[in-house]
Amino acid sequence: MIIFDLREEAYFASYLYAMAATAAVFGAMAVAPRSLRSRMPPALAEAIIPFAFVFILAAGIFAWAEYDERRRADALVELCLNGGCTVVEGNVHDVVPVHKITSGGRMTAPIWGGHFRVGDALYTHYPRDHSNYSPANRLRDGEWARVHSQGDTLVLVEVEAGK
Repeated sequence: MIIFDLREEAYFASYLYAMAATAAVFGAMAVAPRSLRSRMPPALAEAIIPFAFVFILAAGIFAWAEYDERRRADALVELCLNGGCTVVEGNVHDVVPVHKITSGGRMTAPIWGGHFRVGDALYTHYPRDHSNYSPANRLRDGEWARVHSQGDTLVLVEVEAGK
């Protein structure tokens, strides 16, 4: 059973959805009839088209970044499934579920992360903001696992029951 898949992590909701919704609202307001725009405050009516342009551009950049992240995740998983990644198998130990590592600051969010060991290899994972999708949350000490990784990137973590 696969408990962690980089493709699944790449498909989590991101800022693209909020940016695309905002771009759609400003875009709809920009193409609204002039009679409707005349009812808005004058400063907003003048700023709608530049706002629409900025948010549409930002949504396009976020969409490209999402596409690129998903494409890279798919390629890494495919590489690992074809034997091109480092594979470590064995019993899991020293599992520490995801927890707050730093307190963060005035302008930065705290960093959350967890880790586990398979044999002598230590694997750390820092999930996305507001996510608890991590192999460190699903693994238990003593379980048998197979970990596929490429460099510092966890790609797949499989657990087999009964081993």
